[in-house]
Amino acid sequence: MSDPLVLVDPTTASFEFADLAAAQLPVTDHSAHRGDGIFETVLVSMGVDGATVVNRERHFTRFRSSASALELPDPDDGLWDRVIDAIIAEVVAAEPGISEFGIRYAMSRGQQGADGQFRPRGWAFPVPVDDHIRSARAQGVTAVSLDRGFDAYIGSKAPWLLIGAKTLSYAVNQAAGRYAAEHGAEEALFVSHDGVVLEGPTANLIIRRGDRLLTPDPEAGLLAGTTQRLIFERAEEVGLRAEYADLRLEDVKTADAAWFVSSMRTAVALRELDGNAIPVDDELTARFQAIVRAG
Repeated sequence: MSDPLVLVDPTTASFEFADLAAAQLPVTDHSAHRGDGIFETVLVSMGVDGATVVNRERHFTRFRSSASALELPDPDDGLWDRVIDAIIAEVVAAEPGISEFGIRYAMSRGQQGADGQFRPRGWAFPVPVDDHIRSARAQGVTAVSLDRGFDAYIGSKAPWLLIGAKTLSYAVNQAAGRYAAEHGAEEALFVSHDGVVLEGPTANLIIRRGDRLLTPDPEAGLLAGTTQRLIFERAEEVGLRAEYADLRLEDVKTADAAWFVSSMRTAVALRELDGNAIPVDDELTARFQAIVRAG
């Protein structure tokens, strides 16, 4: 797919196109050697009426909340809207028949100047909906549970852990994915040290019990999900009630169905956890995927 890169200057509220394949980021930028920054990834779904940026406002609200948690400058919604729209225009012009793609946008604390001050920088670029994503949507995934290393609800006691912020510090998430793969699974499911189910490294968990959809409370120690909230908002359309709840592994293993939900994968059936088979509801999975794509 087309691969434009947009470099964003939050200080001047301006942006410019650049070469995604060329070097752009100084190694002294705090995102490069400290992961000190924030990001979001949105799904762009193409339809007869043009492009729909799924959960656009929810993503930006979380982007702004993450900036606040890291004490970064408050992002300008008009600036970032223009950035997203510019990338959409570039991708669609290069590939008129494209049906969906993602856009990842980020803001770093930047470099520290001689005066000790930081100048934030931002960037955005498109990401493809690749075969791995399409396969997960169609076939579902298996997962292993992993101890997250802290008790549930620790965020209220230790806000410096940035539990609810979507930061560029993703080493733990990447390590969890590698560990899962090494142990024959496609996903990981984080569990608090005291046994409360949290989230996947890059997705939220939803389970079904009868006519109820249940998901972990973000306050328990996980990132509030934009896709999860969209599905919960539309739950009545599929005849279900939506609730937040503290879940244990046994609740997931004995669920009537379960899903990992995220912006790019939409809704992916969790068909096995720790070797335990979980029923797959193909019809409801398809409904969830359609709800997400419609935005």
